[in-house]
Amino acid sequence: MVKNHSHTSGLPVRPLIALGISLVICSLVGGYQAFINSLPNREVTEIITEAAKGDYTVEITLSFDAQGDAFDPTSLLVRLDGESVLEKSEVVRAGTPVKIHPVANLKVGINEFFIQVGTAETPSVPQNDGDVDDPFAAAGFGDAAEDASDFGDDFDSTDQEDSPPQTDAVAVAKAVRVRIFDGDEVLVEKTVWSEPGETISSTVVVDVPENDPSPDTSTHDHSGHNH
Repeated sequence: MVKNHSHTSGLPVRPLIALGISLVICSLVGGYQAFINSLPNREVTEIITEAAKGDYTVEITLSFDAQGDAFDPTSLLVRLDGESVLEKSEVVRAGTPVKIHPVANLKVGINEFFIQVGTAETPSVPQNDGDVDDPFAAAGFGDAAEDASDFGDDFDSTDQEDSPPQTDAVAVAKAVRVRIFDGDEVLVEKTVWSEPGETISSTVVVDVPENDPSPDTSTHDHSGHNH
C-alpha cells in the first residue's frame, strides 16, 4: 500500500495565512494614517469673552404688588445668560424700584437678561370713598388708560364709563418696566405687559460696548511737572 506523504513536502499553510492577514491589516492601518496626515489642519476658533468694566445697574419697577403662588413662591427672578442674579420670594411692592448694582458677569457684547415676575392676586379691601389709587402713576408708567391702549384695538377707554369697578381694569393691566444703566446713561428700557392671570416673563437684551482703553498713567504722572 502506497501512502501519500505530499503534505509534508510543502510549506505550512496556517502560518502563511496568518502572515498574509497581518500584512493586509498593517497596510490598511498605514494607508489610513497616511490619509489622516494628508488632511489639512483644522483651525480651532477660540472665543474669548471680555468682562465689562462700566458702572452697570438693572432697575425693575412694577405697577402692581408681585408675589408668588402655591405652585411657585418666586415673586421676582432675574437671570443673566442662564445664571441667577436675583431671586425674591417676599412681596415686591408696586412703584418701588428694585435695583441690582453692581451687575456681576456682564461681558462686552450681547448679554441676555431673563425677567420673571409673579402675578398672584392679593385680597384687597374695597374702597367706598370713590378715590382709587392708580398703581400705574405710582410706578411711573403714566396714565393707565393711555398705557393700556398698547394692548391693541380690543381695548376701548370709553368703555370705562360703563364698567363701575375700576379695580378690575387695573388688575388686568399689569406691567413691568426694566431699565439698564451704565452710570446715569440708560442703555435699554423695556416695558412688559402681562396677559390676564399669567406670570410675566420676558427677555431683555443689552449690547455692552467695548471697554474704554485704560489711560496711559505715565503721561499723567509726568505731565505738568518741571524737572
